[in-house]
Amino acid sequence: MKDPVRIGALVAAPILLALFVYFLFIDSPARYTAVGFMIAFAVLATRLRDLKNLNFGTTGIKAELEQKLAEAQATVTQLQRIAELFGKISVEQISMSNRMLGLSSEKKREFISNIDKELRAIGIPDERVKDAISSQRAFDTYDYYWWVSQAVPANPSQSELEAFTNFRQEFPHVDIGSTPSLSEVSAYLARYGITQGEGIERLKDWKHYEETGQHRRVKLWDARHDL
Repeated sequence: MKDPVRIGALVAAPILLALFVYFLFIDSPARYTAVGFMIAFAVLATRLRDLKNLNFGTTGIKAELEQKLAEAQATVTQLQRIAELFGKISVEQISMSNRMLGLSSEKKREFISNIDKELRAIGIPDERVKDAISSQRAFDTYDYYWWVSQAVPANPSQSELEAFTNFRQEFPHVDIGSTPSLSEVSAYLARYGITQGEGIERLKDWKHYEETGQHRRVKLWDARHDL
């Protein structure tokens, strides 16, 4: 047994895979932990060639690396990149989750906030964390556009009725990632002389979100699908 480390790796890999398949089959939340272990193990396994000595003793496992600092940093960077990738995928899946009847806006914010905190906790720079969770902003911007476009007053004037009725004609190709800008929507309403009312308040909400990333009237925002 000339290479016990590699033999151990070969034994551990199928065990982790079997655990993942088992957890997936029984629909256990532990399947995500299993995935994390599998990925971390795969990354660490790429460093096995760099191990010169592996000693088992009272102080635990001691590994001497030929290029200690460089290789250690390379491993950390790989694990961070994997965390970023899973963060991006998770944020997008949470944002897309059954848009009308799935997770509430409050729950989505909570989950995404947790992803944000965990990515920062493992040392990923702010700009990369922002990029990892950026897909949520595209979904929120899309929702703000539609929320503004549906703010028809209870007793609309002729100009208000025309403005809110003609939104689709004015902006015919709206989609997530290709939403009209706040300034375009504001200018459109101004053409019809709309300078006050719920539509304008929702524009202010949208502007506040663009500037701060926070919802100005969060309770009303969370209940927007019920209005």
